[in-house]
Amino acid sequence: MSDYQLIVIGAGPGGYTAALEAARLGLHTAVVERREVGGTCLNRGCIPTKTLLHASQVYRDAVDGSPAGVHAGDITFNLGEMFAYKRAVSEKLRGGIHALLKGARVDLLEGTARIDAPGRVTVAGPEGDTVYTADRILAATGSVPVRPPIPGLDLPGVMTSDELLEGSDSLYESLVIMGGGVIGLELACAFAAFGTKITVVEMLPELLPREQKEAVRVLTREMKKLGISMKTGAKMLRIEKNGELLRAVYELKGAEEAVDCEQVLMAAGRRTNLSGIDAQALGLALDQKKCIMVDDHMRTNLPGVYAIGDVVGGYQLAHAAYAECEAALADILGEDKPYGTMPVPVCTYTLP
Repeated sequence: MSDYQLIVIGAGPGGYTAALEAARLGLHTAVVERREVGGTCLNRGCIPTKTLLHASQVYRDAVDGSPAGVHAGDITFNLGEMFAYKRAVSEKLRGGIHALLKGARVDLLEGTARIDAPGRVTVAGPEGDTVYTADRILAATGSVPVRPPIPGLDLPGVMTSDELLEGSDSLYESLVIMGGGVIGLELACAFAAFGTKITVVEMLPELLPREQKEAVRVLTREMKKLGISMKTGAKMLRIEKNGELLRAVYELKGAEEAVDCEQVLMAAGRRTNLSGIDAQALGLALDQKKCIMVDDHMRTNLPGVYAIGDVVGGYQLAHAAYAECEAALADILGEDKPYGTMPVPVCTYTLP
């Protein structure tokens, strides 16, 4: 008899939702997490960025309130307090997840999981390695920021969104953002509203290529009003030191250009997190983007092993992972409810 009927690896939105729903359906379930519950979305992504955007919007509304008859006097902000507010929001939500897992009698195994074989998981925890067996395994290991092979990315002051969202007590005077996608523009708007001089360097000929062109034109116009400089069709070549500043060197229309800044943010997207999953050793099938290949029931090619969320590619959205977990659990329980090709709502948060 196995230790668990289901072991979920990763307690992000897809993982903890799958664990809670599995427990509700009567499966003896454990979820493994090496960091904080809630995953990227709650701790290093969606929730922290929306919190900062909300704070920046409150500040801008107060600064620009006079046309509406609102006069607030001298307006100031404290970035350290804003990041403390962000942390408090995440901590409160994490507490809620812990309470839900405990109430559902889901075992939270703290440590780094490794899939040894179908039905067998090793968890490297504070007290050493522990081996667990399971009838089914569900991988929900998420994604991590992309670090492209560009010289100078290891210099102090070059960071990913993970590091940026850890917080700072003082505002960056200037910031170059490498990437004009969802992450890059979300943070560009937030920090530009506080007064940071922002330069966005995007390799593609336009920002947000998946969005409607008319919406992107409106957003581009409004971002210019915030003082954001946008370099599209520009290839980042290298980052180098220039005295106390960093210099971002890029190629635009065949010519080399550069901009000096205090910090550089890498926001070139996210890739699948295969930590603890040795696909080659396991014989686990991956696609060309190194995402785990699954069918409409979220089954991998390994018996009893499923995968959902960012690690299988797709939209990299929490609600998409929820739908995928429903398909996986239905299959585990012998029901035929494939994920299929249902429409998925998406939204990019910026100012406006």
